[in-house]
Amino acid sequence: MPRVDEDRSTRRASFMADERGQTFPFAVTLLFALFIVCAVAIDVGQAVNRRVFLQIVADAGAFTGATEMARGMNTIGDLNLWIQRAWGALTFATVGFTVTACPVSDLGVSGYRVFYGATNTMIQLVNIGYGIRARSEAERVTVYNAMDLFPGERLEMRETDLMNGIVSPRPAFRLVDLQEVPDGTRPSAPALSGARKNPTWSCLNVKPPFVEPRSRRFGLWYEKRPGAPIAFVWVVKAPATRARLFDRFFGGRVIPQMTAVAAAKPVGGNIKEGKAEYVAKLIPVRQFKSFEWDRVARRLRQVLH
Repeated sequence: MPRVDEDRSTRRASFMADERGQTFPFAVTLLFALFIVCAVAIDVGQAVNRRVFLQIVADAGAFTGATEMARGMNTIGDLNLWIQRAWGALTFATVGFTVTACPVSDLGVSGYRVFYGATNTMIQLVNIGYGIRARSEAERVTVYNAMDLFPGERLEMRETDLMNGIVSPRPAFRLVDLQEVPDGTRPSAPALSGARKNPTWSCLNVKPPFVEPRSRRFGLWYEKRPGAPIAFVWVVKAPATRARLFDRFFGGRVIPQMTAVAAAKPVGGNIKEGKAEYVAKLIPVRQFKSFEWDRVARRLRQVLH
């Protein structure tokens, strides 16, 4: 009996040794697989966070650009209202409704022209100045935010993305396309008549007394050109970068280059009516996705042939 028990103990010990030998490779493989999964999760999380940060930077830039546009358009609205008030004062004094003394009529016309010339110059300067400032401020805010969210990296930025089919939402170096209101437009300020670019009227010449017809050409207030878009589209691109784990194993710079697009526009005001109530609002970028497929196809054919 002792001999049999000894044999059983020997076989049991041998079997346990065999089990230990089989468990070790399985445990190592499981730990390695778990490590790979954790590494992939960390790298994917890094990429997702990077994409979220990039969109935040683009949104801030677009909102800043639209805010500057709103400020400029509010200024244009205020100046536009002053032109309407001057037109109202001119119609009360002279143009086409009462027979006044010719010196008074000429003085009113000259005063309006001088005031309009100065105000119109200011409108054009504001349109150009804030058009440039919108982009420069968006770039400044983007660089400032990138210092915190993308330290040590240089982001590319531009206002529109024509390569992706986003049509330029505003004219170059201006806030908005403006045009003079058509004849007959009523100003929001009090006036005896609607807008007329070439009005005629009569005045009384006292030496000798006779009624003299007059005709002049006048500059009028502005409105947004019909169909002209008003928005600020901001594109920010981050370069490819290294992943936290296994970057060299996968060839280096595993996190790819990323691009974020954001759009914002001034809303709430009215240039034509002189309402300086514009504020910035973020809007969906898809509003500006207007691929011209025929043009793209022609370009592809040119490249292929």
